[in-house]
Parts: sequence; structure tokens; C-alpha cells
Amino acid sequence: MKIRPMRVDDIPAVHEMILALGAYHGDLDAAVTPETILRDGIGPHPWIRFLVAEDADGLQGYAALLPLAKIADGIRGVDINHMYVAEGLRRQGIGRKLIDAATDVARTLGCAYLFIGTAPDNIAAQEAYLACGFARWTDGGPRFRLPIA
Repeated sequence: MKIRPMRVDDIPAVHEMILALGAYHGDLDAAVTPETILRDGIGPHPWIRFLVAEDADGLQGYAALLPLAKIADGIRGVDINHMYVAEGLRRQGIGRKLIDAATDVARTLGCAYLFIGTAPDNIAAQEAYLACGFARWTDGGPRFRLPIA
């Protein structure tokens, strides 16, 4: 399994995996399109850095990395905002390889930390993240959202 940055020709497969992850979480009204993935994931300064997991049969997973910062502390971080591994290939180390590659990207960007989250009932993912060295994060309070029209 090879982990590498997403290319333009990967976008249809990544789009399908994003929809599959959304369906798994009950988010069936996802508005993501190949065009939004192209807009946000390709170019010299992508908004989202996509990593893909590829084997001889094609793409088998992806991770979507978003920038974070603790401004008062003067440090950068990366949020692994999405991570997906094809259903038949889970528990085979692909997620760990994606996390390791995300760690490398974060180091290259001068980051001091990674974040990752999961649904409260996804115990398998929580255990996997702990096994990869993540610690539970309990700091923080309520967050609020303001739509911008």
C-alpha cells in the first residue's frame, strides 16, 4: 500500500469514498462534488491536503488534512478532518499508514500537533487512534457557527 498526495485523476474515486463515509455517518445530503474537491484539494496552496492510499487495485482510502493553529501559543496543527479506508481492508494498517503520512505532512509544515475525531459510538476508531498514540482531548467548550450568505 502506497500513501501519496491526491492527483487530479484521483478525484472521482476520492469523491466516491467521501460519499461512502458520509453514508456511513448518515450524512446522505452531502453536497461535495468532484468540482469542489478539485477547487479545494489541488493547486499550489490547497485548502485541503488530501492523501490517498493506493494499491494495485486502485485507491483504497484517503485522509483529508485541514490547517489548525493555537494562535496565542504560536503553534500550528493539522486536523485529520476525514479518514476513510475501504470496508474490506479495514484493520490491516492502512489507517495507521495514512496517520503516519499525515504526521509527516504536519512536520513538513512546521506543526506541533495533529487532531482527529470520530463519532462517539465509533469505538473501533477510538481504540485505533489511541493505539496510534493519540490521547483523548477534553479541552474546549461549546462551539458556534454563523452561516455566511
